[in-house]
Order: sequence, then structure tokens, then C-alpha cells
Amino acid sequence: MDKVLEVQFSGWTATPRMPFILSGNAVCMHTPSYSLLLGLIGCCLGRTVNSEEVSLGFRYSFESVADDMETRQRLEFDGKKVKNHSKGSDAYMREFHTLPKLTLWLNRLDWKKYFENPVGTPSLGRSQDILKVEQVREVEVSTVKDGVVSGCMLPFSVGLEVGGQLVQLAESFEENEEVGSGRSPKSSKMFISIPHDSEVPVTFANLFKTHDEPSTTFYLHQFNA
Repeated sequence: MDKVLEVQFSGWTATPRMPFILSGNAVCMHTPSYSLLLGLIGCCLGRTVNSEEVSLGFRYSFESVADDMETRQRLEFDGKKVKNHSKGSDAYMREFHTLPKLTLWLNRLDWKKYFENPVGTPSLGRSQDILKVEQVREVEVSTVKDGVVSGCMLPFSVGLEVGGQLVQLAESFEENEEVGSGRSPKSSKMFISIPHDSEVPVTFANLFKTHDEPSTTFYLHQFNA
């Protein structure tokens, strides 16, 4: 691989929610998940993006963590369809990140026009977590065996000595054929979410280094690998 597409985003707020926390406060992960990033890319393209179509790397950072109270419309699954919850809405506290910055690296140079003129309004988490596309460009990269990474998510393996949140996530989802029946996870894996302020040296597969000065090392995730 000689070149990748680099897309830089910024915003006022972001909510990369920690999954499976259903009571009490909604809390954030250090980074967004790969399924959330696929949704962000699909919003820019104006269609559902399947995981087989792209490999992606990212670096995510934010300034601080804050809390807000929100009303949510709860949903439930009756065995056939997703519908409004019988107990209605409720209020709860939700964490969010302020002044987020996100850089994506994609192996799809042919998608450049969609980020230059997105079909939808990109957001990271909630619909109000709107992102601005700061820059879209092609960058030259080289494969490296080791490097320093941060603000990213690595598949967990025994012997991986990095600090972060260890989470089990659906790597990606696919839409069910019947409208209103929700989505199905395609693959569930253990990942470690590395915060942006924790720069760690790693030896890992699929590491790449940009030719910029200063250069950036990132992990390019291949889905279902």
C-alpha cells in the first residue's frame, strides 16, 4: 500500500458510548468503536457501508469530559420488530466529550469526493454531535513493524502490553432485511481502547506510518480478519 485517504474532522461534542451499560449514567469510551466509524463513513457516502468494503485506521482526541441530562425515547424488541417501549421515555445523565478531533485513514481513495461533499451530516454518537470535515487528502504511507500509537482501538491479544479500556464489541453490524427489525452483529471481538493522552509503543500487524513531518503511526483495521 502506497497511499491512503486521510480525512480530518472536528466538532463541539461527541458521544462514543460505552456499550451494554443500561442503567445509571451513560458513559463514554476513550475512543469510538469501529462500527460507529462505519456509520459515520456511511453518512458521508449516503448509504450503508459494509465492513468488507473498507479497511480503516483512526486517531481520536478530545479536550474534556462533561455531563448532561437528557430525555430518551426507549425502544424494545417484541420478538419481531423494534417498537416504542411500553413504559415510555425517561430522563438520565449522559457523558460526552468536548471539542473532539478525529482523523480517519481509509484504503478507499475513490471515496474522496464523498468527504469533500458529504451526502449526509456527519456526527459522532448522537445526531447533535455534528462534525466538520476539516481536510481531505491522499497521503503516502509505509508499512512498519512497530511504532507509537494513541487515540485508537486495537484487537486484544495475550501479551499486548498497553493501557486502556478493555471492551467486547460487535466489530460491525448488518441491517436485517425486514424494515424495523433492527441490526445483527457480524462479529464480536475483544478490543482495547487506547486514550489519546497515552502514547504507547507497540509491535503489531497492519501498522502504517505517514511520510509527513512529523509522521504519524496508525493501525489499519481489517474487518472480519
